[in-house]
Amino acid sequence: MNFTRALRPSRRTASPATRRITATLTAGALAVLLAACGGSSGDDRITSDSIGATGPAGDDSWQQIVDAAKAEGEVTLYSSNASDAIAELGRRFEADYGIKLNVVRDVDANLHQKIGAEGDTGNRVADVVTQATAPWAADLGARGGIAAPVGPSFTAPDTQYDTSLANESGYFVSGASVLTFGWNTQRHPDGLDSYTDLLDPALADGKIGIVVPTSTAHVDFYGNYLDQVAGEGFLDDLAAQRPRIYPGALPLAQALASGEIAAAAFVQDQTAEQKNGAPVASAFGDLVWGAPMYTAVLADAVHPNAAQVLANYMITPSGQEALSFRNAAVLPGVASAVTTVDKVAPQDTAAMTAGSLEELKARFASLFNQ
Repeated sequence: MNFTRALRPSRRTASPATRRITATLTAGALAVLLAACGGSSGDDRITSDSIGATGPAGDDSWQQIVDAAKAEGEVTLYSSNASDAIAELGRRFEADYGIKLNVVRDVDANLHQKIGAEGDTGNRVADVVTQATAPWAADLGARGGIAAPVGPSFTAPDTQYDTSLANESGYFVSGASVLTFGWNTQRHPDGLDSYTDLLDPALADGKIGIVVPTSTAHVDFYGNYLDQVAGEGFLDDLAAQRPRIYPGALPLAQALASGEIAAAAFVQDQTAEQKNGAPVASAFGDLVWGAPMYTAVLADAVHPNAAQVLANYMITPSGQEALSFRNAAVLPGVASAVTTVDKVAPQDTAAMTAGSLEELKARFASLFNQ
Protein backbone atom coordinates (compact mmCIF):
# COMPACT_ATOMS: atom_id res chain seq x y z
CA MET A 1 0.00 0.00 0.00
CA ASN A 2 2.45 2.60 -1.21
CA PHE A 3 0.50 5.82 -1.29
CA THR A 4 1.99 9.30 -1.00
CA ARG A 5 0.90 10.90 2.26
CA ALA A 6 -2.05 13.15 1.51
CA LEU A 7 -2.18 16.78 2.50
CA ARG A 8 -4.73 17.29 5.24
CA PRO A 9 -7.63 19.48 4.18
CA SER A 10 -8.85 22.55 5.98
CA ARG A 11 -11.62 21.74 8.42
CA ARG A 12 -14.16 24.10 6.94
CA THR A 13 -13.48 23.81 3.22
CA ALA A 14 -15.47 20.69 2.45
CA SER A 15 -18.10 20.99 -0.27
CA PRO A 16 -21.80 20.53 0.53
CA ALA A 17 -21.68 17.19 -1.29
CA THR A 18 -18.80 16.02 0.88
CA ARG A 19 -20.28 17.33 4.10
CA ARG A 20 -23.56 15.44 4.00
CA ILE A 21 -24.64 15.72 7.62
CA THR A 22 -26.97 13.33 9.40
CA ALA A 23 -27.93 12.61 13.01
CA THR A 24 -28.74 9.71 15.33
CA LEU A 25 -30.71 8.26 18.27
CA THR A 26 -30.04 7.34 21.85
CA ALA A 27 -28.18 4.06 22.24
CA GLY A 28 -31.26 2.06 23.18
CA ALA A 29 -33.37 3.40 20.36
CA LEU A 30 -30.58 2.76 17.88
CA ALA A 31 -30.50 -0.90 18.83
CA VAL A 32 -34.26 -1.10 18.32
CA LEU A 33 -34.00 0.62 14.97
CA LEU A 34 -31.36 -1.75 13.65
CA ALA A 35 -33.54 -4.71 14.58
CA ALA A 36 -36.65 -3.27 12.93
CA CYS A 37 -37.86 -4.33 9.53
CA GLY A 38 -36.47 -2.05 6.87
CA GLY A 39 -35.45 0.59 9.37
CA SER A 40 -38.96 1.97 9.18
CA SER A 41 -38.71 3.89 12.47
CA GLY A 42 -39.14 7.41 11.14
CA ASP A 43 -37.29 6.82 7.87
CA ASP A 44 -39.25 7.29 4.65
CA ARG A 45 -36.56 5.82 2.40
CA ILE A 46 -38.15 2.41 2.86
CA THR A 47 -41.65 2.46 1.35
CA SER A 48 -44.16 -0.05 0.06
CA ASP A 49 -43.96 1.45 -3.44
CA SER A 50 -41.32 -0.97 -4.69
CA ILE A 51 -43.15 -4.11 -3.60
CA GLY A 52 -44.06 -5.79 -6.87
CA ALA A 53 -41.11 -4.16 -8.67
CA THR A 54 -39.58 -7.54 -9.39
CA GLY A 55 -37.52 -6.59 -12.44
CA PRO A 56 -37.69 -8.09 -15.93
CA ALA A 57 -40.45 -10.66 -16.32
CA GLY A 58 -38.34 -13.33 -18.00
CA ASP A 59 -39.36 -15.99 -20.51
CA ASP A 60 -41.34 -19.21 -20.18
CA SER A 61 -38.36 -21.13 -18.81
CA TRP A 62 -37.97 -18.58 -16.02
CA GLN A 63 -41.68 -18.82 -15.23
CA GLN A 64 -41.23 -22.56 -14.83
CA ILE A 65 -38.48 -21.89 -12.26
CA VAL A 66 -40.75 -19.43 -10.45
CA ASP A 67 -43.59 -21.98 -10.36
CA ALA A 68 -41.24 -24.66 -9.06
CA ALA A 69 -39.93 -22.22 -6.44
CA LYS A 70 -43.45 -21.55 -5.22
CA ALA A 71 -43.99 -25.29 -4.95
CA GLU A 72 -40.82 -25.58 -2.84
CA GLY A 73 -42.37 -22.92 -0.62
CA GLU A 74 -39.29 -21.73 1.25
CA VAL A 75 -35.64 -20.81 0.87
CA THR A 76 -32.82 -20.38 3.39
CA LEU A 77 -30.39 -17.48 3.24
CA TYR A 78 -27.13 -17.38 5.20
CA SER A 79 -26.13 -13.73 5.47
CA SER A 80 -23.89 -11.21 7.17
CA ASN A 81 -26.08 -8.35 5.95
CA ALA A 82 -27.65 -6.06 8.55
CA SER A 83 -30.61 -7.70 10.27
CA ASP A 84 -33.01 -4.86 9.42
CA ALA A 85 -32.22 -5.16 5.70
CA ILE A 86 -32.67 -8.93 5.69
CA ALA A 87 -35.95 -8.69 7.59
CA GLU A 88 -37.27 -6.21 5.05
CA LEU A 89 -36.05 -8.38 2.17
CA GLY A 90 -37.94 -11.35 3.61
CA ARG A 91 -41.13 -9.36 4.07
CA ARG A 92 -41.04 -8.17 0.48
CA PHE A 93 -40.02 -11.50 -1.01
CA GLU A 94 -42.87 -13.33 0.68
CA ALA A 95 -45.32 -10.58 -0.32
CA ASP A 96 -44.28 -10.82 -3.97
CA TYR A 97 -43.84 -14.60 -4.33
CA GLY A 98 -45.49 -16.26 -1.34
CA ILE A 99 -42.19 -18.00 -0.57
CA LYS A 100 -40.93 -17.99 3.01
CA LEU A 101 -37.41 -16.68 3.57
CA ASN A 102 -35.55 -18.39 6.40
CA VAL A 103 -32.50 -16.44 7.56
CA VAL A 104 -29.36 -17.49 9.40
CA ARG A 105 -27.49 -14.27 10.16
CA ASP A 106 -23.91 -14.41 11.42
CA VAL A 107 -20.45 -12.99 10.80
CA ASP A 108 -18.59 -14.18 7.73
CA ALA A 109 -16.22 -16.55 9.50
CA ASN A 110 -19.04 -18.43 11.22
CA LEU A 111 -21.05 -18.65 8.00
CA HIS A 112 -18.04 -20.10 6.22
CA GLN A 113 -17.68 -22.76 8.91
CA LYS A 114 -21.39 -23.63 8.78
CA ILE A 115 -21.42 -23.98 5.00
CA GLY A 116 -18.22 -26.02 5.04
CA ALA A 117 -19.54 -28.37 7.73
CA GLU A 118 -22.83 -28.84 5.86
CA GLY A 119 -20.94 -29.73 2.70
CA ASP A 120 -18.68 -32.17 4.52
CA THR A 121 -21.59 -33.98 6.20
CA GLY A 122 -23.99 -33.83 3.25
CA ASN A 123 -26.53 -32.14 5.51
CA ARG A 124 -27.08 -28.97 3.53
CA VAL A 125 -29.36 -26.31 5.04
CA ALA A 126 -28.32 -23.14 3.21
CA ASP A 127 -29.59 -22.34 -0.27
CA VAL A 128 -28.06 -18.90 -0.81
CA VAL A 129 -25.19 -17.17 0.97
CA THR A 130 -24.28 -13.49 0.99
CA GLN A 131 -21.11 -12.39 2.77
CA ALA A 132 -18.27 -9.91 2.42
CA THR A 133 -15.16 -12.06 1.96
CA ALA A 134 -14.18 -12.10 -1.72
CA PRO A 135 -11.47 -14.82 -1.52
CA TRP A 136 -13.88 -17.23 0.16
CA ALA A 137 -16.47 -16.70 -2.59
CA ALA A 138 -13.83 -17.17 -5.27
CA ASP A 139 -12.61 -20.39 -3.66
CA LEU A 140 -16.16 -21.72 -3.33
CA GLY A 141 -16.75 -21.02 -7.01
CA ALA A 142 -13.45 -22.59 -8.06
CA ARG A 143 -14.44 -25.79 -6.23
CA GLY A 144 -17.74 -25.98 -8.12
CA GLY A 145 -19.80 -25.00 -5.11
CA ILE A 146 -21.85 -22.30 -6.84
CA ALA A 147 -24.74 -22.56 -9.30
CA ALA A 148 -24.64 -19.66 -11.76
CA PRO A 149 -27.63 -17.31 -11.43
CA VAL A 150 -30.09 -17.62 -14.33
CA GLY A 151 -32.74 -15.01 -13.51
CA PRO A 152 -33.78 -12.31 -16.00
CA SER A 153 -32.32 -9.56 -13.81
CA PHE A 154 -28.92 -10.99 -14.75
CA THR A 155 -29.62 -11.81 -18.38
CA ALA A 156 -32.40 -9.64 -19.86
CA PRO A 157 -31.24 -6.92 -22.30
CA ASP A 158 -33.09 -4.19 -20.41
CA THR A 159 -31.71 -5.03 -16.96
CA GLN A 160 -29.99 -2.21 -15.07
CA TYR A 161 -27.65 -4.62 -13.31
CA ASP A 162 -24.00 -4.24 -14.28
CA THR A 163 -23.01 -7.75 -15.31
CA SER A 164 -19.36 -6.95 -14.53
CA LEU A 165 -20.44 -7.41 -10.89
CA ALA A 166 -21.07 -11.12 -11.58
CA ASN A 167 -18.06 -13.43 -11.44
CA GLU A 168 -17.67 -16.18 -14.04
CA SER A 169 -17.64 -18.79 -11.27
CA GLY A 170 -21.17 -17.83 -10.31
CA TYR A 171 -21.10 -15.40 -7.40
CA PHE A 172 -22.30 -11.82 -7.81
CA VAL A 173 -22.29 -8.53 -5.92
CA SER A 174 -25.69 -7.68 -4.43
CA GLY A 175 -24.68 -4.42 -2.73
CA ALA A 176 -22.09 -3.02 -0.36
CA SER A 177 -22.21 -2.26 3.34
CA VAL A 178 -20.78 1.24 3.76
CA LEU A 179 -19.45 2.88 6.90
CA THR A 180 -18.02 6.30 7.60
CA PHE A 181 -17.02 8.77 10.32
CA GLY A 182 -19.46 10.39 12.72
CA TRP A 183 -19.65 12.70 15.71
CA ASN A 184 -21.82 13.66 18.65
CA THR A 185 -22.99 17.21 18.00
CA GLN A 186 -23.19 18.04 21.69
CA ARG A 187 -19.70 16.82 22.54
CA HIS A 188 -18.06 17.96 19.31
CA PRO A 189 -20.19 20.73 17.77
CA ASP A 190 -17.53 21.68 15.17
CA GLY A 191 -18.14 18.36 13.46
CA LEU A 192 -15.88 16.48 11.07
CA ASP A 193 -15.19 17.02 7.39
CA SER A 194 -12.88 14.04 6.90
CA TYR A 195 -11.09 11.22 8.69
CA THR A 196 -8.08 13.47 9.22
CA ASP A 197 -10.22 15.67 11.48
CA LEU A 198 -10.12 12.81 13.99
CA LEU A 199 -6.57 13.97 14.71
CA ASP A 200 -7.85 17.17 16.30
CA PRO A 201 -6.16 17.40 19.73
CA ALA A 202 -9.56 18.19 21.24
CA LEU A 203 -10.54 14.58 20.47
CA ALA A 204 -7.61 12.94 22.27
CA ASP A 205 -7.78 10.73 25.35
CA GLY A 206 -10.79 8.49 24.84
CA LYS A 207 -13.08 10.82 22.92
CA ILE A 208 -12.81 8.83 19.66
CA GLY A 209 -14.16 5.33 19.12
CA ILE A 210 -12.82 2.76 16.67
CA VAL A 211 -13.50 -0.94 16.08
CA VAL A 212 -11.17 -3.85 16.72
CA PRO A 213 -10.26 -5.73 13.52
CA THR A 214 -12.11 -9.04 13.27
CA SER A 215 -12.39 -9.70 9.52
CA THR A 216 -10.43 -9.22 6.32
CA ALA A 217 -12.73 -6.28 5.54
CA HIS A 218 -10.94 -4.44 8.37
CA VAL A 219 -7.64 -5.14 6.64
CA ASP A 220 -8.94 -3.14 3.69
CA PHE A 221 -10.39 -0.36 5.86
CA TYR A 222 -7.43 0.22 8.16
CA GLY A 223 -4.84 -0.22 5.45
CA ASN A 224 -5.88 0.33 1.86
CA TYR A 225 -8.79 2.76 2.37
CA LEU A 226 -7.48 4.98 5.18
CA ASP A 227 -4.13 5.21 3.41
CA GLN A 228 -5.96 6.57 0.36
CA VAL A 229 -8.19 9.13 2.05
CA ALA A 230 -6.09 10.17 5.06
CA GLY A 231 -2.52 9.42 4.08
CA GLU A 232 -0.14 6.56 4.72
CA GLY A 233 0.64 6.30 8.42
CA PHE A 234 -2.76 7.60 9.51
CA LEU A 235 -3.37 4.63 11.78
CA ASP A 236 -0.23 5.44 13.76
CA ASP A 237 -1.39 9.04 14.15
CA LEU A 238 -4.83 7.87 15.23
CA ALA A 239 -3.28 5.62 17.85
CA ALA A 240 -1.55 8.67 19.32
CA GLN A 241 -5.04 10.06 20.03
CA ARG A 242 -5.62 7.13 22.43
CA PRO A 243 -9.12 6.22 21.18
CA ARG A 244 -11.52 3.77 22.80
CA ILE A 245 -11.86 0.36 21.19
CA TYR A 246 -15.24 -1.28 20.49
CA PRO A 247 -16.07 -4.81 19.28
CA GLY A 248 -18.12 -3.70 16.27
CA ALA A 249 -19.96 -0.94 14.42
CA LEU A 250 -23.21 -1.25 16.37
CA PRO A 251 -21.76 -0.83 19.89
CA LEU A 252 -19.59 1.97 18.48
CA ALA A 253 -22.68 3.76 17.17
CA GLN A 254 -24.44 3.22 20.48
CA ALA A 255 -21.53 4.80 22.33
CA LEU A 256 -21.56 7.75 19.95
CA ALA A 257 -25.30 8.23 20.38
CA SER A 258 -25.13 8.08 24.17
CA GLY A 259 -22.32 10.64 24.33
CA GLU A 260 -19.82 8.15 25.72
CA ILE A 261 -17.52 9.25 22.88
CA ALA A 262 -17.44 12.43 20.81
CA ALA A 263 -16.45 10.95 17.44
CA ALA A 264 -16.30 7.60 15.67
CA ALA A 265 -14.43 6.19 12.70
CA PHE A 266 -16.72 3.34 11.61
CA VAL A 267 -20.49 4.01 11.73
CA GLN A 268 -23.44 3.75 9.35
CA ASP A 269 -25.16 6.63 7.62
CA GLN A 270 -27.42 8.25 10.20
CA THR A 271 -30.24 9.81 8.17
CA ALA A 272 -32.87 7.64 9.82
CA GLU A 273 -31.69 8.73 13.26
CA GLN A 274 -31.68 12.38 12.25
CA LYS A 275 -35.44 12.18 11.89
CA ASN A 276 -35.64 11.12 15.52
CA GLY A 277 -33.89 14.33 16.57
CA ALA A 278 -30.84 13.05 18.44
CA PRO A 279 -27.51 14.95 18.49
CA VAL A 280 -25.22 12.77 16.40
CA ALA A 281 -24.10 13.27 12.80
CA SER A 282 -22.18 11.54 10.05
CA ALA A 283 -20.83 12.47 6.63
CA PHE A 284 -19.31 10.93 3.52
CA GLY A 285 -16.33 11.96 1.44
CA ASP A 286 -16.17 11.51 -2.31
CA LEU A 287 -14.60 8.06 -1.94
CA VAL A 288 -16.71 5.83 0.31
CA TRP A 289 -15.49 2.77 2.19
CA GLY A 290 -17.64 -0.27 1.70
CA ALA A 291 -17.59 -4.03 1.92
CA PRO A 292 -19.18 -5.52 -1.21
CA MET A 293 -21.60 -8.33 -0.44
CA TYR A 294 -20.77 -11.41 -2.51
CA THR A 295 -23.83 -13.57 -3.06
CA ALA A 296 -24.02 -17.14 -4.35
CA VAL A 297 -26.62 -19.80 -5.03
CA LEU A 298 -25.14 -23.00 -3.62
CA ALA A 299 -24.72 -25.79 -6.16
CA ASP A 300 -26.32 -28.31 -3.78
CA ALA A 301 -29.09 -25.99 -2.56
CA VAL A 302 -32.00 -27.78 -0.88
CA HIS A 303 -34.45 -25.47 -2.66
CA PRO A 304 -32.66 -24.82 -5.96
CA ASN A 305 -35.52 -23.06 -7.72
CA ALA A 306 -36.42 -20.83 -4.79
CA ALA A 307 -32.71 -20.06 -4.45
CA GLN A 308 -32.60 -18.80 -8.04
CA VAL A 309 -35.73 -16.70 -7.55
CA LEU A 310 -34.28 -15.18 -4.37
CA ALA A 311 -30.94 -14.41 -6.05
CA ASN A 312 -32.76 -12.71 -8.90
CA TYR A 313 -34.98 -10.80 -6.46
CA MET A 314 -32.01 -9.40 -4.58
CA ILE A 315 -31.07 -7.26 -7.58
CA THR A 316 -34.56 -6.08 -8.52
CA PRO A 317 -35.80 -2.60 -7.49
CA SER A 318 -37.82 -4.08 -4.63
CA GLY A 319 -34.99 -6.26 -3.36
CA GLN A 320 -32.45 -3.48 -3.66
CA GLU A 321 -34.57 -1.01 -1.72
CA ALA A 322 -34.58 -3.50 1.15
CA LEU A 323 -30.92 -4.58 1.00
CA SER A 324 -29.45 -1.15 0.30
CA PHE A 325 -30.96 0.75 3.21
CA ARG A 326 -28.12 3.03 4.39
CA ASN A 327 -25.76 1.18 2.05
CA ALA A 328 -24.62 1.07 -1.58
CA ALA A 329 -26.96 -0.26 -4.25
CA VAL A 330 -26.14 -2.12 -7.46
CA LEU A 331 -28.99 -0.43 -9.32
CA PRO A 332 -29.35 3.31 -9.94
CA GLY A 333 -32.11 5.36 -8.34
CA VAL A 334 -32.62 3.22 -5.20
CA ALA A 335 -34.10 5.67 -2.70
CA SER A 336 -32.98 3.83 0.43
CA ALA A 337 -29.30 3.73 -0.58
CA VAL A 338 -26.69 6.36 0.28
CA THR A 339 -24.65 5.66 -2.86
CA THR A 340 -24.03 3.11 -5.60
CA VAL A 341 -21.33 0.45 -5.69
CA ASP A 342 -19.35 2.31 -8.35
CA LYS A 343 -18.69 5.05 -5.77
CA VAL A 344 -17.22 2.58 -3.28
CA ALA A 345 -13.42 2.48 -3.07
CA PRO A 346 -11.96 -0.60 -4.79
CA GLN A 347 -10.78 -3.20 -2.33
CA ASP A 348 -7.24 -4.54 -2.32
CA THR A 349 -8.53 -8.11 -2.30
CA ALA A 350 -5.03 -9.58 -2.72
CA ALA A 351 -4.15 -8.18 0.71
CA MET A 352 -7.35 -9.41 2.35
CA THR A 353 -6.02 -12.73 3.58
CA ALA A 354 -6.20 -14.56 6.88
CA GLY A 355 -2.49 -13.92 7.34
CA SER A 356 -2.92 -10.20 6.73
CA LEU A 357 -5.71 -10.12 9.29
CA GLU A 358 -3.49 -11.74 11.91
CA GLU A 359 -0.76 -9.22 11.12
CA LEU A 360 -3.23 -6.36 11.49
CA LYS A 361 -4.49 -7.75 14.80
CA ALA A 362 -0.93 -7.88 16.12
CA ARG A 363 -0.15 -4.37 14.92
CA PHE A 364 -3.45 -3.09 16.29
CA ALA A 365 -2.77 -4.64 19.68
CA SER A 366 0.65 -3.00 19.76
CA LEU A 367 -0.56 0.43 18.66
CA PHE A 368 -3.61 0.53 20.89
CA ASN A 369 -2.26 -1.42 23.88
CA GLN A 370 -4.77 -4.21 23.49
